[in-house]
Amino acid sequence: MSFQVNSKTAIIITLSLGTITLPAGLQAHQYTGTNNKADNLSLSSDPISDLKSSLPDKKNDKEKNFQKNEADHHSKDEKNVYWSGKEITVIGKAERLAPSSVPLNITQPTSIIQSSFMANNIIPLASVDDIIKYQPSVWTQNPNGPGIGKAETMSLRGFQDGQYNMTFDGIPFGDASDLHHSTSSLFIAHFLGQAEVDRGPGTASTIGNATFGGTIGFTSRKPSEKFGITPYGTYGSYNTRAGGLEIDSGETIAGKMVLDLQHEATDGYLTHSNERRSNIMFKDVIKLGSDITLTAATTFNKEHQYTTQGATLAEYAQYGKNYGLCNDPQLQCFYKYNPSTYKSDFSYISLKAKPLSWLELENKVYSVGFEHSYTKTTDASQNSPSANGVTFYNAAGKKVGSYANDVPGKYADAQFRAYGDTLALKAKTPVGDILTGVWADVQNDRRYTYAVDLSQNSIMVPGKNGSAYSYNIHDINTTLQPYLEFDWHPMKGMTVKPGIKYSYFHRNYDAAINKNTKTALKDNQSFKSWQPSIAINQILMKGWSAYGQIARGFLAPPLSVFQTQNVGYVKPETTWNYQVGTVLQKKNWTISADGYYIDFSNYIASAQINVPNIGTETTYVNSGGAIYKGLEIEGQYAIGYGVSLYGNYSVNSAHYKDSKIRVAASPKSLASFGVLYEKKDGPYFSFIGKYVGNHWGLDSTTDTAGNTVFKNQYLIHSNITADMAFGWHFKNVGGNILRNITPSIKISNVFGSHAISDFAGNQSKTTAEYPNGAPLYWRLSGRSVFFNLTMTIL
Repeated sequence: MSFQVNSKTAIIITLSLGTITLPAGLQAHQYTGTNNKADNLSLSSDPISDLKSSLPDKKNDKEKNFQKNEADHHSKDEKNVYWSGKEITVIGKAERLAPSSVPLNITQPTSIIQSSFMANNIIPLASVDDIIKYQPSVWTQNPNGPGIGKAETMSLRGFQDGQYNMTFDGIPFGDASDLHHSTSSLFIAHFLGQAEVDRGPGTASTIGNATFGGTIGFTSRKPSEKFGITPYGTYGSYNTRAGGLEIDSGETIAGKMVLDLQHEATDGYLTHSNERRSNIMFKDVIKLGSDITLTAATTFNKEHQYTTQGATLAEYAQYGKNYGLCNDPQLQCFYKYNPSTYKSDFSYISLKAKPLSWLELENKVYSVGFEHSYTKTTDASQNSPSANGVTFYNAAGKKVGSYANDVPGKYADAQFRAYGDTLALKAKTPVGDILTGVWADVQNDRRYTYAVDLSQNSIMVPGKNGSAYSYNIHDINTTLQPYLEFDWHPMKGMTVKPGIKYSYFHRNYDAAINKNTKTALKDNQSFKSWQPSIAINQILMKGWSAYGQIARGFLAPPLSVFQTQNVGYVKPETTWNYQVGTVLQKKNWTISADGYYIDFSNYIASAQINVPNIGTETTYVNSGGAIYKGLEIEGQYAIGYGVSLYGNYSVNSAHYKDSKIRVAASPKSLASFGVLYEKKDGPYFSFIGKYVGNHWGLDSTTDTAGNTVFKNQYLIHSNITADMAFGWHFKNVGGNILRNITPSIKISNVFGSHAISDFAGNQSKTTAEYPNGAPLYWRLSGRSVFFNLTMTIL
């Protein structure tokens, strides 16, 4: 805990749980905190009592009232500061929190998105991509509407989904094939209490895959201290209707529980691209003793949507800027030929304890499940009958029939179940903390796809190899990550964090029919790496810190590297990350800046290939290496009277080594900027803009000999969007029957831009004009308006 004195205005008291601003005139002492995932182990069972016991015995009435308000504030689910293991500073008298807050004691660039920002600015049904989109170096885009359906892009510093780590309540997760995440199958905004974007590899105790690209962490909401029933709903553009019900038990003999149920239906911005989604979350926090806490949590998500594939410029010109799918059963773009169903669940049991005065531990046992089943035409963007045609072969590979007008397609199913455990131990010593632990995870993965004739009730279509299957794969993946870290405080205001992590990944691959080769393959390979790291944070003076970090990164190759005739040994991807930064916090403003350099070896890049009877598929090629580097700046200024300004800007570069070829889908620069206002128990307002710099759609192509060569294609120009939100918090309405009621309006893309936002691939059918297929694009979804209402009864 640290007291930082400002003689004119206030003292800022910093605990491992957060930061609270107190009136001036209090005595102070100094302590240097730490920034680490394992710091969450050190949470006091009663932080407010700890705070009171640290203050002088004599307090004036103003100080007493302040503490009482803070205690009441803490018991009301911390609407202004969500307590975490990192420091958060609330500047001046600004009651409205910005899109993110930057802790003072970090060792890597970090932005924390707090619960009040999500409640005020993000519609409850939104997917996770909508929550993080304003953060530095983050680019997300969802062509079917804000937070609706699956985000087609979600990148961090130019790293694509699967090249950075993602966690839920500290537990890493990702798809078994390439660690990507289907955003619409994850957690909705209303289930979350906080999100955190760490733009760095973390320290040794940062568990997960692809940590070199950063970590996006989501924290589930805390059960309320009081009993309450909270219905909430949304109605708005694209015939969007959503409703939910949150029930909080308050303190009971069985712990504090929260149950949250939500259902959403929308037609979506794109034509014939409707979505239906249902979500459930349950969480129970039980105090088994003064130093023992048991937490059980589970979520379930089911979603149905019609999958679009982008559109050509000619199609946008002919059918409109919101063209997605068509309503003609004679064409491949018919929406009923392209349904998708996503199911996912995430459950864990956590035990947090302090068995000895100097030892703390936390253990989480978890299970994660995911399934994506879908039917898809060979090319859902095709609106020409000439692209149709289905040919049947017998078991010997002899052609037995052709139907020129039939619509070709495929059925696919991909599912995995993961079981794992995370164990973290923290031992306090006179000179620092020793952190050790392990993450263990086993994924059982099964995926297959086969060709079908959609005009003939989806009957299977055998190909030249006598089978309708394009692939039929079963693989088991095992991950083990033990670590050891020392958080050392060699001098006042300094924290040094040397550490070592060992990453082990084993893939046991068994394909009855391997993708691309159409032959059987059994193989297994292990990938391992020692990952040393060191980080330092120095408090230079009151409210000013500097930090630096060096770390080695590691990522096992994706599933697709096994989809060749002769696999051989495949080298894992590795990086060396270097970054420095500073954070400055003053009375009315904060600013942070950092620079990073990432040397990426054995970079495995995505490329597109055309598979007969199946369509365009993504594969991967070894590009040798790449260099990622950039500068980032983020700040907030509290004008006063509840008004504050926020902004961030980043210059990001991602190039392949020894060339001028830019890595695809990596914007040259990104920025967010806005003005926010909030009056406690009253109105709030925000206007936030987002700038996305230009980027290339592809960084590779196929030459005349059929070889993959690196070349930038399809330049996507920069665009600017802006979102606006306003609402009103009413308290104790109707004789205290309604403890809280908040009506609000969220307007996305205020200026109604329909600019081309990203490259979506190529059509399967080739022409003289487009030998690789006509390019497909995504557009911004235009202006949308959503009305939201939340109320807490009793």
